[in-house]
Amino acid sequence: MLRLAAGLLSLATLAGCISSGTRTDYAYDPSYGVASPEFLRSLAGLRNGMVGGNAVKLLENGDGLFPDLLQAIAGARASINVEVYIFSDGEIGRRIVAALCERAHAGIGVRVLVDGLGDRLGGLAGEMRAAGVNFHVYKPIRIYSLAHIGHRTHRKIVTIDGRIGYCGGFGFDDRWRGDARNEHEWRDLAVRVEGPAVRQMQRVFMEDWVHTTGEVLNGDAQFPVIKPAGDVLVQVISSSRTDQSSMSKLMMYMAIQAARRTVWIENAYFVPDSQIRRALVRAARRGVDVRIVEPGPTMDIPAIRRASQYHYGELLDAGVAIYEYQPTMLHTKAMVVDGIWTTVGSINFDARSMRKNAEANVVVYDTRFAAVVAAVVEKDIARSKALTKLAWAKRGVWERVREVFASFFSEMY
Repeated sequence: MLRLAAGLLSLATLAGCISSGTRTDYAYDPSYGVASPEFLRSLAGLRNGMVGGNAVKLLENGDGLFPDLLQAIAGARASINVEVYIFSDGEIGRRIVAALCERAHAGIGVRVLVDGLGDRLGGLAGEMRAAGVNFHVYKPIRIYSLAHIGHRTHRKIVTIDGRIGYCGGFGFDDRWRGDARNEHEWRDLAVRVEGPAVRQMQRVFMEDWVHTTGEVLNGDAQFPVIKPAGDVLVQVISSSRTDQSSMSKLMMYMAIQAARRTVWIENAYFVPDSQIRRALVRAARRGVDVRIVEPGPTMDIPAIRRASQYHYGELLDAGVAIYEYQPTMLHTKAMVVDGIWTTVGSINFDARSMRKNAEANVVVYDTRFAAVVAAVVEKDIARSKALTKLAWAKRGVWERVREVFASFFSEMY
């Protein structure tokens, strides 16, 4: 069933991209840099402006995320909202379900929204409903809805009491267990936010929740008066297939175009369109330190890796440094620019994230947090294989053929 759904998803995605009305090409060539107040004010055009008074924490891998998240769930006193792409019956899934059910039994309003393509809960869904969890599937896979099978939510959002929020690349699945120690433990990042910016995360959750259920979230349980929890500026960026412009791409593109010192990217599915590639090339040629960390041989979708490799040549020629992470699957979606602008979330540099999926990222405008993320990127580079122009030029004919073939389907990824 999952293989059939995946095949249908590919066909629907191709049709959707051909007929998409979303604008994905932009004119933005600022005379100022990311560290400029002008850039900061310009971010207000991306749905929400930056909001201050927040505390942020970077969470690495499952060992960093799940204990923190489970503790926050256990401490919920008013509401819990979950929107996630993959939720599976496994060790992690059962721990999350048990925590949610316990809070529902205690009278806390627990709402869970799982994408129809990523719903692998089996009987756990019934357990949640029986415990009082308000559980729904976003666009479940049905014969009559196959024409819309490509319309997915890829968001990973959890909010607690309207005061604490989580966003990242995680799924509630055993692949996210552990600490990236081997090929069975994926490498990923998430961010925990406390403060007024959580209200923006609540709004993002409510978009798909209202679409699915019709219920409008309201009241102090969902939107309490939030006192400052810190001094960090945060902005939550969301995107969906109904956007007239791609907020996913525009966010990334603006940061690359305004970069003056560094653009460091870690991304699981790096198949950027021609405009993003040109922006990275121009950045490197104007002296910006551009580094890209991608999955290496442990890759869950090899065709995407080959489609990405097809464009390595033009990036390497411009001086972009490319690294392939070796220990396990790199599922991270993070980017840090000029030591002050950082984003972590669900957005990939691929056609689905830029045009079709519902996505969410947290943007943090803070030098301290940027330094933390930059240190993580450097740590991952140390566990990666650096590509050189010489080695790239020597790759075999068969490898080149596979790259060309995979690139034909870039709009599907």
